[in-house]
Order: sequence, then C-alpha cells, then structure tokens
Amino acid sequence: MLGSLEVVDRGVVAPLKGTKQRAVLGYLLLHANEVVATSRLLRALWPDDVPSTARKMVQNAVSGLRTVLASNSDGTHTPLLLTHAPGYVLRVEPERIDLSRFESLAQAGRVALTEGRGDQAAQALREALALWRGPVLADLVETGVTWPELAKLRDMRVSVMEDYFDVELARGRHPDVLGELEPLFEAEPHRERLCRQLMTALYRCGRHVDALQVYRRTRTALVDGLGLEPGRELQELERAILDHDAALQLPQGAASVTPLVIPEKQAPPRALAAVVNLRQEPEPSATGLVVEPCAERKLVSVMAVAPRQPTGKDPEDVDQTFLDISVTVRAEVERAGGTVIGAVGSVLLAVFGVPRTREDDATRAVRTALTIRDRLVGQDPAAPSGADLRIAIATGEVLAKFRPGEAAPMVAGAVVDSCVLMTTVVRCGPVWVCDTTRQASAPLIVYSTTSEVPAVWKAEAVREKPVVGVGRHTSVPFLDRERDLELLRATFAQVRRRQRPQLLTVLGEAGIGKTRLLAQFSEDAKVISARVPYFGEDITSRTLTELARACVGIEHGDSAAAAETKLNRLTHKLFGPGEPAKRTVAGLLPLTGFPTRPWHLVDSAETFAALRRLLEELAAEEPLVTVVEDLHRADDELLEFVAGLSDGVGPVPLLVVATARPELLERRQGWHGGARNVTTMTLDPLSEHAVGELLDSMLDDGTAHGGWSAQHRRALVGRVGGNPLFAIEYARMIRVGRSREDLLPPNQVRSVVAARLDTLSVAEKAVVQDAAVFGETVTASALAAVGGHDEVDGIVQCLEQLERREVLRRVRTRGIGGEQGYVFCQALVRDTAYAQLPRVARAEKHRNAAAWLDGVAAEHGEDLRELHHRHVAAGLGGPPAPITTIAPTPEWSRIRIPS
Repeated sequence: MLGSLEVVDRGVVAPLKGTKQRAVLGYLLLHANEVVATSRLLRALWPDDVPSTARKMVQNAVSGLRTVLASNSDGTHTPLLLTHAPGYVLRVEPERIDLSRFESLAQAGRVALTEGRGDQAAQALREALALWRGPVLADLVETGVTWPELAKLRDMRVSVMEDYFDVELARGRHPDVLGELEPLFEAEPHRERLCRQLMTALYRCGRHVDALQVYRRTRTALVDGLGLEPGRELQELERAILDHDAALQLPQGAASVTPLVIPEKQAPPRALAAVVNLRQEPEPSATGLVVEPCAERKLVSVMAVAPRQPTGKDPEDVDQTFLDISVTVRAEVERAGGTVIGAVGSVLLAVFGVPRTREDDATRAVRTALTIRDRLVGQDPAAPSGADLRIAIATGEVLAKFRPGEAAPMVAGAVVDSCVLMTTVVRCGPVWVCDTTRQASAPLIVYSTTSEVPAVWKAEAVREKPVVGVGRHTSVPFLDRERDLELLRATFAQVRRRQRPQLLTVLGEAGIGKTRLLAQFSEDAKVISARVPYFGEDITSRTLTELARACVGIEHGDSAAAAETKLNRLTHKLFGPGEPAKRTVAGLLPLTGFPTRPWHLVDSAETFAALRRLLEELAAEEPLVTVVEDLHRADDELLEFVAGLSDGVGPVPLLVVATARPELLERRQGWHGGARNVTTMTLDPLSEHAVGELLDSMLDDGTAHGGWSAQHRRALVGRVGGNPLFAIEYARMIRVGRSREDLLPPNQVRSVVAARLDTLSVAEKAVVQDAAVFGETVTASALAAVGGHDEVDGIVQCLEQLERREVLRRVRTRGIGGEQGYVFCQALVRDTAYAQLPRVARAEKHRNAAAWLDGVAAEHGEDLRELHHRHVAAGLGGPPAPITTIAPTPEWSRIRIPS
C-alpha cells in the first residue's frame, strides 16, 4: 500500500487479477474495518461515468478477492471481506496493514518527542518511514487513480518526515538527514518548516551560501505563487545565518554520531512493507559489519577562490556578489566531482579527493579553476560582474573526516593553509598552483615556463590531448608484451582476411601499459583514436566528436567553415554527390566540434548512423583500426555505440579496439560476451625480470642508481608489482633525489592505488585497512579482532569479494587456528591502505591485534612472540619494521608490519 499494492503470505506475494480487483482492495484498505457503501465504491472506481455493468464488476472483484484471501491463509487471523449493507467491509487486524503500522509508529514517535525521549522518537519515526516503498498505491496511480485519500497520505508522510528531521537535527545528525532533506525540498518548496530544517542542516554543514539560497528560493515561490511573504520564524532564521548567530550551532550535549551498519549485500524489500501480511513471522536480522565514520589521511587538491571587491562598495552589493560567485563555484566544483567545504572569511574553499580519491584530482581541480575564472571574468553573460578573483590550488596530504553521503567533510592539514596563503601573494586573474599540483596535472594543462612567485606556477590552458611523458622519463623500452602485441596483430590480420568487423577489448589496471601497447601496434596499421574524457557532461558527444574529427582530419584551430569544408570533401569522395553523402554530412555536423544546438536536442540515432557509415566507408577504402580508450568511463549511450560497431557495420576490415579497466565488467557483466566478432584480452603484470630491465634502463647513468645494492633493487621490483607506470614513477622520484631507503610511493602512484581502493564498498575497504595493519597473511578471525567486530561472517564475504577483485589472494598455507589465509596481491595496495589510517587508529588496531594474539597463543600453543612484539611496539607508538617483499609461502613467525 505504501508503494505498489501487494498481499504477502509468508514472504510470498499472492496474485491479484486485473486492475478493478486491485482497485477494490486498495480502496477498502484505505477504509479498513469500516463499511464502504457500494455507491461510494462505484464513484471511486468510475469517477466520470459509471457503466451499467459496474455493480456486477465490483461483485466479481469481491468474489475473486475472497478466493485470494482464503487460499493464502492458514486459518488464523484471516482478513475477512464481508458484505455489509449498504456495501462491504474488510475486517483485518491493523498491524497487518502497513498504513496502520505507519500511523501507529508515527504517533509513538511524536509522543516520545513531546516527552523529550529523542532516541526513541528517532527510532520510531525511522521505522515508520521505512515502511514506504514509493507513492501510495503506486501501481493504481499509474492507471489514473486520483483519490483524495492519496493526497492526504502523501501530506501525512511529509509531515512525519519533518518530525523526524526535527529529532535528528536536535541530536546533531545534520549530515545524515541532508541527503533526504534536499530532494524533499525540491518537491515541496512551499513548506516553510521544511525550508527551515534544510537551512539549518546546510548551515551546520558549512554551506552557509546554500542555506541563504534556499531561503530566497522559498520566498520567491511564496511571493510569486501565493502573494505571501515567508513567516516570522523563517525570516528570523535568515537573519541569524547572516549574523552567524551562535544559537544555530549544535545544541549542548547533542548525541554523538552512532556507527554506521554496513550490510554486505543490499537486502530485498522487507515483507513488512507489503499491504497485508496474512501470517506474521519474525524478520531475519541482516548480518553486517559496523564501520565507524571515516577518518583517513588522503592526498587531495585544495582550491581557494578569493574575490576582491572595490573599496567603498555597498556591503549589500558585496554580499550579493559573493553569493553569486559562490553559486558558480559550487556548480563547477560539484560537476567535476569536488566538494565545497566552506569559506574562510570571503575565501571559498573546495577539495578534490574527498570522500573519493580519483587519480586525476589535481587535473580536475585546475580544469575547474580555469572554467570558474572564464565564467567570472565576463565571458559568461550571466556571470556576476565587478569581481576580481585570485584562484589558487595546492596539493598535499590532509586528515579528512567524513561519512558516506555526507555533504561537507572536515579537512585538516597544512596544505589548506598554504592554499589560502597563496591567494594573498599572487595577482588577480590567472589560476595559480603549487609545484606538486603542476607536476601531477602537466600532461593535460599548459603552464607558464617561468614562475612569477617562487614554487608557484600559472596555468594557461587545457591541452586538447594529453601529452604522454610530461615531466617524466619518456624513452622507456617495450618489454614483456610481445605476446600481447602478436595477438593484436593476429586479430587485425584476421579482420583483413575475413573482411568482417571485430571488437577487441583490452582490459588492465591503471598504468599496466594499455596505451603503450596500442602505441606500438599503431606502427603497423592506420589508426583513428579517441579517449573518453575524465569527467563532465555529454561524455558520448565529446568522445565521438574527437573520433569524428580524427576521421575527417579536422585539426585544433580550424574554423567552423573549414571543418565543414573538410567534411563535405571527404563525404563527396567516399559517397559521391548523392543523398547518402547529404545525410552523412547532416548527421556528422554535430560532431565537428561546432554544434549548432546542445547534444540533448540532437537526433543521436541519425548521428550514430552517420558515424557508422563513415567508419564503414573508410574501412572499405583501407583496413582501419578504431581505438576508444578508457571505455570504463563511458556512459551507457557510448557503450551501446561501441558495442554496435561489431555487428552494425557491413563486411569491411574494421578492427575496433577498446581499452578499459576491469571495473567495466562490473558495470557490464560479460561486456557482450558470447556475441559474434567480439574478443577480450587482459594485460597481466610485467614479470619481475622485465620490471628490473625497465628500472635499469631509466637508472643507468650512475648518478642516481650507481649506489644501489642488489637488495634495494629487489625491494623496488617487488614493490612495483609488475606495473610499468609505478616503475616509471619510482624511477623519476629517485632521479630527482628522493631517498631510496624508504621506498614511499610517489604521489602519482599513491593516487592511482587510492582511487582503486575507493571503488570498494565501505565494508570492503575497512577489511583491507585492517588486513594492512595485521600483516602479510590474514584470516577472518584476525581481521575481526583488529577491527573490533564480533562476527566474522561479513568479513568472510568481504575477503571472498576482495579475492574476486584481485586485491587479495588465497594462500595454500593455513593460518592460525587452521583458517584460510589471504595475502595482498600487490604490496603497494597494502602500504597505501595502511598509510590512509590516522596514527591513533593504527595504534588501536595494533593493540587489538596484540591482544588477540595473546589469546590465540594460549589456546593453540603457537610461537607468535615476534609478531606479538611488533604489534605491541606499534601500538605503543614504536616504529614498525618495513615490508620489502611479499613471501610466496608466508610464515606466521616472519610477518612484518607495514611502515
């Protein structure tokens, strides 16, 4: 009922036949245990024109419902549908109807609220709201049912939600309710109580500007729609926010945030959400891990936007300009995956890398800053005018505290202060970045060749294509990929021989060498390539535009007229002067880079067909390889287009190569596996011998490498784990003088690994971090002890999932107590996960491990002295010994704790 209409018996949904049968039951349930006159029922079912056979149709529906209710009951507490003049009555116990249970729980919550029992009130109201699976009688509403009772129930639900928000705000849980408040306010902008709640939550999360924007939106809706000003309470709240009134802060003694319960798998909708339970049975409890709110050490890029206003400007104009700038900044930052974390005076702060790390966070920050600058210096007609801006970006490590879904994380670190300070020493206009940011983003951003301020660089523009090797060693040998290259060549030879298109997907983790392999292969064939952009809107159109421009030969700097001329010339050559050429030109014009209308208004089907025809004709003229890189970032529309090239193109020698990371298969399981003309290959890590050769080739000048011992070389080879990008980054770090003793990962490596860890679920990531604390070989019981969990079932599920995702792997040697042991597939994953933990959390986990080992040693009589000693030392703050290799057959007496 609170959702689609369902009758549930012992977890099984009973069948209901026909819309009229469902409508009769729905209306009687709305008025359960009261007599509903037949005439009233007829008006509800046929509000406009009651047919002559209406009474007979209702009688048939009632007869069918009686059969359903009787056949799905054990005879105890059976709902009864009785004939009772002047109509019918449905006798059913209130607790069997989710609407009645909702009303009962809501009333209990409100009573607890008036009596000051906040925890009990929150629990009752939360349980009441959990009964809703969607709009009331959603399936009947879809057929056109518009009973007044439904509107009343919708309003009742919103009212209960407002009660719940009041309770949670009083308990200091504003971040938790913000995600529910915002969409509800979008649907109900006239409700002043809801507006007050959202403003309060936004203010406490540091989003002061957004709180004021919410007030202005509600005021506009009330004035324009109803001719009313907001009420006194709402107006006073706006003034309090403007004054930063201390009364808006958390109440004294507010309850601390409780731990999150993260289930291992999403449970199906619970039976209590159904309309009628013919037999009540206890609900099984979900087994899950309890994961505390997150506190992590993260590598992030911080952006500061500091507007400068003319002296003597009216303060109200200053405030309005600042608000307008804030709207632009927030829109662009969130569009790029960043988060606005607040303001220091008139300086707006945003962070890229919290809560989720992306390997291109620095690039995202710089690109976003350039867009903000361009919008706010007058190029955008809608942008606020009269503001001078200083924009600075700094990259470094912070301690971030956040919860999944929280809008404004807390970020602490010297890099934040450095970023704000940078805005005070640079001039207005350009985007300024620190040297760490410049190095990380150099492949995609053009920088000035000289620095006006020491260690501060000016970003000039975004490159059309990334430049491989910027700031890195570029002349690296092609090693250990001969078989992969031969497979590519053999596939292309088969395409030429069979004259049939083929889709080949090359899978591999970040930095494994997909682009390098294709670069080597490109020497043997004509290749047209495009790369899926990192972020932003219109992913499909931007990717296919790059592909179409490469096909036509449109270069950066060509005008719209020149681009159209090239397109007409090519289509005339391939198709002749007829209708096919005209249709192809019309379809491809939106992909020339000079669209005349937004992508969502383009006939994408015709555009896709035109691009397929173009690729087909080019391949017919000469065997062609089309490459789409980073397909894991594609949206569904682009994935369908690429997949369709293998069977939507005629018999021509066209090889479509798509590179992607393994997460593509998580989105599209099988990725068209089993389809005709589709092949997938996975790039394995390089052998240790090949990694050694790669490092030797980059460190052979004797200046940085000459003093290295064989032990140092072996340690570095083991740390890299067969990833050539990691080897290159380590070598570059060593060449610029970083210590070769600690082997701490370079920033680029750390970002790649951290981004991979952040694709895990919260529970899986917690298990990985606990495993990094315990040592090389871990078991479910050991991890339960380290993380302070009572149950191991959820941990076992996480371990199995992490093995499937190739984060951990099983070992044949059994661990303590005979349990299955696991080790990390790559040392850098373990070390990065360990480094993310705050020092206090590390020490506590080490103490937990030491206490568990005490008990295990006493029970099993195993010699765990060395391992126990190391955990005790780490728990007391002593320096743990670094790990240099992963032993193929680990022994418990030789486990080391990561540094």
